[in-house]
Amino acid sequence: MLAEYIRKSFIGRIVCMMVIATSSACIKPAVEELTLTSPYANLIGAEYRVVGDVVAHGIYKNLNQRVAPSYITLVPGVGFSGPEVAFKKPIAKGQHITILSAWRERQLISWDVYYLVTLQNTDLPRDVPVQIELSRGNEGVDAGLNPAVYERLAK
Repeated sequence: MLAEYIRKSFIGRIVCMMVIATSSACIKPAVEELTLTSPYANLIGAEYRVVGDVVAHGIYKNLNQRVAPSYITLVPGVGFSGPEVAFKKPIAKGQHITILSAWRERQLISWDVYYLVTLQNTDLPRDVPVQIELSRGNEGVDAGLNPAVYERLAK
């Protein structure tokens, strides 16, 4: 009798954990603007020049609706691939980037910080937001961009 209770209790816990895991995966991540928050506020309006290898990746947020990418993210090096990648295009060295705003998005176990940016004279889709995540080699010191990839220009 005790063994049966333990078995049912164990199965119940597994089912409960599966329900919690699948229901929390369906919740849209929270997004918080950091534009006026230190140290990000010091970088709003900053202009950078691309000095390293950078690839723009068009990303589908919804893999079931692959009509147009949801956003474009800039990644140093060769980048990554997968079903979420709509396209990959190299960004020319010398390209100017201006930081427009800073954001933090809740992921499953962490917060990801990224900048919304604008690029001059590119063939990227104009109606798709461009972001630089402070990860994957983009991150520098004090919320700045990696100086080996992006050179900050004086105002």
